[in-house]
Amino acid sequence: RACFFGGGTMPAKQKDLTDEEVQELYAFVDQVPLSRPKRNFARDFSDGVLFAETIAYFYPRLVEVHNYSAANSFTQKMYNWSTLNKKVLRKLHMPMSQAEMEDVCNCVPMAVERQVLKLQQVVEQGEQQRSAPPSSASHRAPEMERVPMERAPMERAPPRSAQREVVPVAAPSPTRSGVRLAGDRFDLQREVDTEILVEKEQKIQDLRETVEILETKVKKLEQLLRLKDAKIVALSTKLEAVAGGDAPAAHGRAPAQPSWPSRN
Repeated sequence: RACFFGGGTMPAKQKDLTDEEVQELYAFVDQVPLSRPKRNFARDFSDGVLFAETIAYFYPRLVEVHNYSAANSFTQKMYNWSTLNKKVLRKLHMPMSQAEMEDVCNCVPMAVERQVLKLQQVVEQGEQQRSAPPSSASHRAPEMERVPMERAPMERAPPRSAQREVVPVAAPSPTRSGVRLAGDRFDLQREVDTEILVEKEQKIQDLRETVEILETKVKKLEQLLRLKDAKIVALSTKLEAVAGGDAPAAHGRAPAQPSWPSRN
């Protein structure tokens, strides 16, 4: 059931996954609508396409799935994983080593499962951060509010004007902290969007340079074609001139008399 293609290194000794971890990561992948059914997990994920689709399900702006094509050769599989590692996995802080990529391409048992487990941990950490309470100040707020209530029987109640001044002072703090945490929550996504934008701008610039080079080549080819057309016309004119000069000479020449043998 293994599919070693050669060119890879021997798999490094790593910690084995427990049966519970394997079942959890399989359930994690089952929630993703993949482009092809899973029959052999190691072989199906060895070209990186299904792994890219899994990442795109949770981070759609981070992965351009059309950049990864299904492959059977070791070289094309390594190309897919190298591209995914450079453009996506490093941004998620889960880069792969050369040996890990070779193990996945060679269908080494549990090699791709370890990468799926890393992705699952990244996704779960992000969900925990999004579901975390806005700030610990909100938990301290009831205690701060209870202090005036306890002192109320011993102290004179402040005038209404003072109460109106006190209430707005404490209110903005949880709001500001909530906004700050909400901003921190999407820092990774904004950073990813910025890097994607820079990559696309660089790609556009490279394509423009390629178009300019091709246009220059087309102009040179057109110039060369005009030169060849001019040479063809000149040679045709010379050929016609030579053919026209030989025709009169052929008509003015006397026919040769046949030579008969003399009789003795």
